[in-house]
Amino acid sequence: MIRFDQVTKTFEHEGGKLTAVDQVNLEIKKGEIFGVIGFSGAGKSTLIRLVNQLERPTSGRVLINDQDLSALSTRELRGIRRNIGMIFQHFNLLETKTVYHNVAFPLLLAGTPKNEVKEKVEEILDFVGLKDRAKHYPDQLSGGQKQRVGIARALATSPSILLCDEATSALDPETTKSILKLLRKVRDEYNITILMITHEMNVIKKICDRVAVMEDGSVIEQDTIFNLFSNPQHPTTQKFVQSVMNDEIPASILSEVESRHIYRVTFNEGTAGKPILSSVAKKFDVDVNVLYGQITELQHIPFGNLVVEFQGNQEEILKAVNDIQQAVRIQEVKVDAS
Repeated sequence: MIRFDQVTKTFEHEGGKLTAVDQVNLEIKKGEIFGVIGFSGAGKSTLIRLVNQLERPTSGRVLINDQDLSALSTRELRGIRRNIGMIFQHFNLLETKTVYHNVAFPLLLAGTPKNEVKEKVEEILDFVGLKDRAKHYPDQLSGGQKQRVGIARALATSPSILLCDEATSALDPETTKSILKLLRKVRDEYNITILMITHEMNVIKKICDRVAVMEDGSVIEQDTIFNLFSNPQHPTTQKFVQSVMNDEIPASILSEVESRHIYRVTFNEGTAGKPILSSVAKKFDVDVNVLYGQITELQHIPFGNLVVEFQGNQEEILKAVNDIQQAVRIQEVKVDAS
């Protein structure tokens, strides 16, 4: 559906060149919600603007349905852009226009007959839950309502692609949850492909099917949500995952003794409900002390993450670890108790 093929984007900057996107290869499939996450300056905003050609690549190709956007004429590109909706962090609404006219604006620009505009706008406002706000102005709305107007406006031209540029960053947690629920509804009911950029890993966790992590203009890791959360490879990805999994062991616990045998045990769909730790404690001469634990859901798959301490002699602990790793992933946690 959307493909980045060795895409690089550079800008002239203070007499030199700044590489905002560096040889990126990505493929976003039709009907999926694909997230791009990175810290400020990672290049994600430039990346998303390459999709609708608000920025042109310096090298490489951006393709939509196998069409190279750089090879299109101005007229052809306008047609492609009508098929791409975009929502923004700060809503970008017309403050002097009502909710109705904000949503109608792209249709009127396209020369849509007024009776069709009315029908379409009313349908979309009902879909986003703002049918009773049609005559209101933006300054009469909450932040969440403003973003719903932004989503409605983006859907007005019946796009097949929706770009979300930090769409929830200006919203509180509860409103963010409702907007993400709405975006999933957009994907499910309209079969729209959603590409969203964010610096919030919790947003990625809640809504995305797959994710790419960017740093210094490059994609450093990409995978399904489950694989990336359960086994992040790059240190930057590990930081993002840790920001929502919250699996750091409190220093007060680590300071209690000088030497400990601490392990991280990761459970997946088939093992999250099994008594693996209690079984190994019965099987070998070891005690198991759970220091931290949680079970969450990633893409409707149970995912368990425990930090445990094994107490006993070294030989028995090693036997227990070898037995556990036949069923689940287990890694020793190196700690400094000083």
